[in-house]
Amino acid sequence: MKRIAPYIVALWLPLVVAALFILASVYQQEILLRLSRATVAQFITFFPYVMGIGIWISLAWLVNRVLFLVLWEPLNRRVPIPRLLRDVTGALIYAMALTGIVGVVFNKPIGPFWAASGAGAIVIGLALRNVILDVFIGLAVNFDRPFEIGDYIQVNTGPTAGPSGRVVELNWRTTRLVTSEGNMIVIPNGKLGDLIVTNFSKPDAVGEFEVIVNLDFDVSSDRALRVLNAAVGSVAGKAGILEDPAPKTRIVGTTAQGVGYKIKYFQNPRVAGPGRARHEVWKAVLDQLNRAGLQPATPKQDVFHAARPQRQYDSRTLEDRVALLARVELFEGLTVAERTELSTQMRERMFKQGQTVIRRGDAGDSMFILCEGLLEVRLALKSEGGESRVARLEAGMFFGEMSALTGESRSATIVAATDALTFEITKDDIATLIRRRPELAEIVSRAVTIRKLRNTEAVAKAGTEEMISEEKSLTAQLVGRIFAFLGLKAKPATTARQREENATGSPFS
Repeated sequence: MKRIAPYIVALWLPLVVAALFILASVYQQEILLRLSRATVAQFITFFPYVMGIGIWISLAWLVNRVLFLVLWEPLNRRVPIPRLLRDVTGALIYAMALTGIVGVVFNKPIGPFWAASGAGAIVIGLALRNVILDVFIGLAVNFDRPFEIGDYIQVNTGPTAGPSGRVVELNWRTTRLVTSEGNMIVIPNGKLGDLIVTNFSKPDAVGEFEVIVNLDFDVSSDRALRVLNAAVGSVAGKAGILEDPAPKTRIVGTTAQGVGYKIKYFQNPRVAGPGRARHEVWKAVLDQLNRAGLQPATPKQDVFHAARPQRQYDSRTLEDRVALLARVELFEGLTVAERTELSTQMRERMFKQGQTVIRRGDAGDSMFILCEGLLEVRLALKSEGGESRVARLEAGMFFGEMSALTGESRSATIVAATDALTFEITKDDIATLIRRRPELAEIVSRAVTIRKLRNTEAVAKAGTEEMISEEKSLTAQLVGRIFAFLGLKAKPATTARQREENATGSPFS
C-alpha cells in the first residue's frame, strides 16, 4: 500500500479530469437535452470540440505524468536525468495531442497544418536563432553524452584554461556548473558547442592533474626529482589526491628560465575540488624546496653589478650544511659555532627508494636528519599483518634521536619512500658538544619532549598547565638518561644569564 500511495497522489487529478471529459463526450446528448433550447442552440456547435480538445489534452497530461513516475523518476534515482530530456519528451507528447486535435476533433488534414506550422517556425527561427541553437546543442549533448550531471569538467576558452566545476544541470538553453568555491557558472549551450571540454570524470571517476615547476639549470636532475617527488608524495591521501596511482614527477624540457619539471597526480574531483588539491601540492612543493635550500627558477634577464646572489643551497659545502642544520627544530638552541662543529662531523647518507634506513628493534647509537626526500615510518599493528605505514617524514625532520641520546633500540622501521638524502649524527658527536656545554642536554631534551607531547593525543587535549608540567617532568627525566648514557657527570645547572650568553650566536635565541 505504501508503494502505491505516491502513484495515487500524483495521478488522481489527471485521471479524474480525463475521465470527466470522456464521460462528458459519451453522454453529451443527454447533457444537451437537459439544457434549455436556447442554451443548446448556443453550445451545440462548439460543445463537441470542447470535449474533444479536453480529452486529448487531459490524456497527454496523464501520459506525461505516467512517464514521469514510471520512467524518469526511477532512472533519476540511479543516474541524474537532464531536465532538457524530460521537457523534450513532454513537448513531443503534447505535439502529438495537438495533431490529434487537428485531425480528429476538427477533422482537418494534418499535412497543411504542419506545413503552415513549418512556415511560421521559419519566421520564429530567424528571430530566435541563438535560442534555437542553444536548444539543439543541448539536445546533442544529451544524446551524445560527453558529460553528465555530476561530472567534473573544464571548459577551455583559449590558450589558458577556462572555468571548471561540477555539472549540476542541463536545460534548454544552458549548462550550469558549480565550482569548488561554491559559485554557479552558467554557460550557453551554443557557446559550449564551439569549445573544447575536458571531462575529468570520464572514462574513470579519477582525473589526472599536473603542475609545472621550473628550477635552475645548475640544480642536478636527480636532486630536483628527489625533492619534488617527496613533496607530492607527502600530500598523497589529502584533498582527494590518490596514493594509487602514485604521484610522479617527470622532466618536460627546458625553457629560458631553467628546467621544467611536471608533477602529475591523480584525484577524484567529486571528493574535493582541483583547486584545493593544487593548493596542497604547491604548498608542499614550496615547503620542500625551502627546506632543501632551493628556489624556483627566476627570469634570466637580471643584471648583477656585484657577485651573483646564491640561488640554492648545496649540502656538500660546510656553509650550507650549517644553514641547513639551523632549520632543524632539534638544533635551534645551538650557537653558530656549535652547528659548524656538528656540520663537520655528521656524515652524508644516501638511500634509494624502497631501501630500509633503520629497522625496528635494532641497536643503534646515532640519529638522522632528513635533508631531501620522503621517508615512511612503519610499525607492526595488531589489526594488520606485517608492518604498516603510520606516518611520513619530510625534509627537515629528524628521527632516531632516542638511540643517539639514551641508547634505546630502534622503535620503528624507517623506509625510503623516494630517493632520500640524510645526515647521520652519532652519540660521540653529541657527547662532545654536551661535555663542553652541559645545558645543551636540557635544550635538546626539551625539543625531543615537545615533539613527543605534540604527537600524544591525550596531552594535546589537556590544558596549558598540564602540558607545561608534563614537559618539565619528561625533560628532567630525559636529561638524566642522556648524561648516564653518554658517561658524563651532571654539572650544576646554569643560570638564565649564562644560557643567554651561550646562545648569543644562535639566530633562533
